[in-house]
Amino acid sequence: MAYPDRVAAGENERVGAQEEVLHGGNTGHVVRVADTVRRRAGHWTPAVHALLEHLAEAGFDAVPRPLGTDEQGREVLTYVEGVAGALGPQRLPAAFQTLDACRAIGAWLRGFHDAQEGFLPDPALPWRVSPGRPLRPGEVVVHHDVGTYNTVLRPDGSFAVIDFDFASPGDPLEDLAYILWSWTPLWHDPRAVRREMGEVTMADRLHKFAALVDGYGADAGQRARVIDAVPECMEGHARTVEELAAEGDPAFVRMHAEGHADRPRRDAAWFVRRRDLFAAAAAPDATR
Repeated sequence: MAYPDRVAAGENERVGAQEEVLHGGNTGHVVRVADTVRRRAGHWTPAVHALLEHLAEAGFDAVPRPLGTDEQGREVLTYVEGVAGALGPQRLPAAFQTLDACRAIGAWLRGFHDAQEGFLPDPALPWRVSPGRPLRPGEVVVHHDVGTYNTVLRPDGSFAVIDFDFASPGDPLEDLAYILWSWTPLWHDPRAVRREMGEVTMADRLHKFAALVDGYGADAGQRARVIDAVPECMEGHARTVEELAAEGDPAFVRMHAEGHADRPRRDAAWFVRRRDLFAAAAAPDATR
């Protein structure tokens, strides 16, 4: 999980002869070793790896492949080559800000959800959040964190998504709401928008919002329901930060102190005041 004004470190640094520290995340130490990534494993890692293995078997290659754990107990994943989206203070690459990019990440999300057909999570393998949550009819395993900062633009021009730590069963619209929040962006603070994306007008946001929904291929019912799902997603994010901070997770203690639970609620209030504009943009008969 991340919020756009989190300050990331600069260039990657070498550690020893083999490990390269990868900066940009909020919640864990990540290193590259050759063509693999090593990161902290948790009680949720087996459940996440089962999902990623299913996606690989289904032919969905726009995610890392799990390779087990190393001698230090870290999870090992394939390294995804490409340009990663920014997590401040640097500007988000222009290639992530186009309407085509919005349609493409919407299509990625549809592919991710569709590739889960036949996947039945093992109830003995807990998720990080809502560890005992079963998969109910009509649900998928939701990524919960498809922000620009967890997205990689690959050399072939397609997007891949990384960091499945917060995956767990839920309504597919939870993921659609999250990409609308991150990619439009639906941020209350104009300074954060300018810092991360330059000048973005309300017209730009409405066009991006529509392109994301179109890219996902949302039906009329989903287009209507996602308007309520957006502020619910923001509130859910805030609660997760609070809960993990209360449990003593060091990263989330820091994030809570930095306001990562307050800002999503201000974003939600900003969005609710403008919900009719975004509902019109998402409508199936809207002029594109």
